[in-house]
Amino acid sequence: MRPQTLMRHPFFALLILFGLILAGLAGYAIDRGSKFATAEAEQELIARAQIAREQASALLQRNDPDELQAFCTRIAAATNSRVTILLPNGRVVADSHEEPTRMDNHADRPEIAAALQNRLAPTRHYSYTLQAEMLYVAVPLTSNNRVIGVLRTALPTSGLERRLLPLHRGIVLTAGLLFILAAISAWLLSRPLRQALVAMRQWSDDLAAGKPLSKLTPAGPAKVADLALALDHLASKLSGQINQVSQQRNELEALFASMVEGVVSVDAEERFQSFNPAALALLCLDPHKAKGKSTLEAVRNLELQRFIRATLGSGTIQEGEIALPDATGANRAFYLRGVPLKTADDQIAGALVVISDVTNLRRLETVRRDFVANVSHELKTPITSIIGFIETLLDGAIDEPESARRFLTIIHQQAKRLHAIIEDLLALSRLEQETGLALSREPLRPRLAAAIANCQPAATAKAIAIQQECAEDVMARLNPALFEQALANLIDNAIKYSPTGSRVLISATATENEVAVAVNDQGVGIAPRDQSRIFERFFRVDKARSSTMGGTGLGLSIVKHIIQAHDGRVTLESALGQGSTFTIHLPQ
Repeated sequence: MRPQTLMRHPFFALLILFGLILAGLAGYAIDRGSKFATAEAEQELIARAQIAREQASALLQRNDPDELQAFCTRIAAATNSRVTILLPNGRVVADSHEEPTRMDNHADRPEIAAALQNRLAPTRHYSYTLQAEMLYVAVPLTSNNRVIGVLRTALPTSGLERRLLPLHRGIVLTAGLLFILAAISAWLLSRPLRQALVAMRQWSDDLAAGKPLSKLTPAGPAKVADLALALDHLASKLSGQINQVSQQRNELEALFASMVEGVVSVDAEERFQSFNPAALALLCLDPHKAKGKSTLEAVRNLELQRFIRATLGSGTIQEGEIALPDATGANRAFYLRGVPLKTADDQIAGALVVISDVTNLRRLETVRRDFVANVSHELKTPITSIIGFIETLLDGAIDEPESARRFLTIIHQQAKRLHAIIEDLLALSRLEQETGLALSREPLRPRLAAAIANCQPAATAKAIAIQQECAEDVMARLNPALFEQALANLIDNAIKYSPTGSRVLISATATENEVAVAVNDQGVGIAPRDQSRIFERFFRVDKARSSTMGGTGLGLSIVKHIIQAHDGRVTLESALGQGSTFTIHLPQ
């Protein structure tokens, strides 16, 4: 059934409002009239009782039942009411409409109890004697300030209601006439408003249907005309924004379609919503079958499901790698980057996952690791022998002692350098192959002191002051030996690249989520273009200067792998000529 059109709403709203007001006024008038008539009847009964109370007191003192009965009958006939005389104990001794001996004790009647306490309490209740609802008033009968009985007068409420009936009819009739007049007036007054609202309703339907819009002409009351102008202005802006959004959507679709990386979107319930062609190829999906399905149902991979669930649950960008079989059944490595999608009120509405095939990259890394490990093992033994022979020659006499010793010293230094490179390569290989590194919660201050002690001779030679800032209660989960090695590498680098007489600051701070250890120097700094590669193996910012200062070019790479083995990360803040700050972040 079609809902009522918008144009009728103002009319019915006004009509209902006025009807409620009239009904309230009519009800109030009827209620006030009834209360007023009841109050008049109560006063009338009170007046009758007050007039007859002296005579009734005298007759009651004579204790003549016949006279009392005749008195009640006479007064009742004269006032068209019911008259009853009772003793203080509630026994009826005379009544104008019933034999007293057949009547119950009236001591529990509210009006009788009030009269015995010298109070007036008009009441209404049902009379089983007359089989009708009555209005009662009772006054005490006294002699020498002593209550000797009660005189009660009563009127049937049906007579009172008959008197009020014309009044009630008049009020209802007047209210009905006013309502009809109000309905006619409301219909006439709301007509311009209805016409304007009909036009706006039709215009909004055309807008929703995407039809070409004509200009909305202001009509009706001033406020409605202003609304029409505002809607027309809104429509023009909305049309431009829709065109802009459509263009951006087409650009995004073209961008996603041309991407080598796969892009998929899921909703908050982990169901696939959209894919680009690369994602369909990488995940071996049929878009018609996969759309709307859960990730586990469509791909059947727990690692992918856990990754998407982590992205939706954390509300932050997530990164990770998973292995998935390709069309031939061979496992391929995929790098995932998940970005949560949020609503305007910051609620998680879904996630966007970018998928990159890193199988070849991982294969090359594996080959490189194997090569480094094999070459290191092959070179370690002969280089160790060379160092041993040269040390023997240096201890003996040769034909030209001065020249021979100088050459042998150079050979010895180079051999030791090769040995150091091999040791670092082996260390890297061990770190890369390390799984499940044993970590224990340790106080951080002694570890910092040990690393500083290892580097103190080099710092003393350059008159560099090493300062430490670490509270006694700072704790971290770490492997003490590896952590000291990583920190010593950072301190050694800071000393090498800092000017004589400067200072190196090592500080440690703890927050709820992590422990941060920073090594700050006042050295030459690192250019922004080189900062992203500083942790690569054998990468040198200034190769000539690095060679004169010694080192293998593997120190920062070893630091990165040690900290990654601790489930942490290393960050760098630096500017040319302003020093560098390397920060180790360890999770709590």
